[in-house]
Amino acid sequence: MERRLATLDLPALMRDTLRAAASGHGGGPVRAAFTTPSATWFGAMPAWAGGARPALGAKLVVAVPANAARGLPTHRAVVVLFDPETGAPSAWIEAEALTRERTAAVSVVATEALARRPRGAHAILGAGAQGRAHLDAFVRAGMVERLAVWSRNRAHAEALAEAARARGVETNVANSTGAALRGADVITTCTASADPLFDPASVAEGAHVNAVGACVAEKRELPGRLVGAAALVVDDVLAARAEAGDVILAVADGEASWEGVVSLGAILARRAEPRAGSVSVFVSLGLGVEDVAAAAAIANASRAR
Repeated sequence: MERRLATLDLPALMRDTLRAAASGHGGGPVRAAFTTPSATWFGAMPAWAGGARPALGAKLVVAVPANAARGLPTHRAVVVLFDPETGAPSAWIEAEALTRERTAAVSVVATEALARRPRGAHAILGAGAQGRAHLDAFVRAGMVERLAVWSRNRAHAEALAEAARARGVETNVANSTGAALRGADVITTCTASADPLFDPASVAEGAHVNAVGACVAEKRELPGRLVGAAALVVDDVLAARAEAGDVILAVADGEASWEGVVSLGAILARRAEPRAGSVSVFVSLGLGVEDVAAAAAIANASRAR
């Protein structure tokens, strides 16, 4: 799957997909999800993507926290595609790698669109699979001149730093989030944290933040004061109001508001502008239309071969 994804220009695909969806050529409902008594989480993300080659399908995701102790992946996912004309099932694609790569590609698109200095000093908080995917995506986009890495797991941080150095990026492992953010032009948070990771004073004026890790209403990575002061952009406003803990909790605490919050697709389609802010923040939840578009591109490329 990684080899197939590597043949695609995912940032360009995600840019076109989000722009088209904001113009009425793609989309889907807010993610439907529930948790079982055993704490297994199940989510469904149906969507359609327009364009020259329309696509229809859904991503199905299962999260099993107990798998960590079993040495198994905690998240499993597939995208099921259907022929948009006949409704016939047309493809079944494993989506763990797809999810990582399209998420990182969307962060690249958001950084290009929103950051004052997209190329320069980057900081990545969290050194798991998403941290590595974002490193790869930002390096491929030519954005990373130097990098600071932080993780609660020092060994994971060191491994990500070594991967960055192997790509020719000057990299250091920070002992704290504050140290990692010092002087950073672009900050990307990819953790499982339920609480803010850093003091808002750690973020330089004019910096850009991609908040990736908190994709449920009860969790946040960002301090509320930063969210309130930011030019705040989300991947989908309705989805964010239901699931974006970074914003929901900041609003509940009286530190932020939903006023002026717009979607990345609307900005790309020139249908909206971000509100004014001392920093820019993109809160990423992940959309079914992104998964369906990426899966369809993989399926179409496989058929072409």
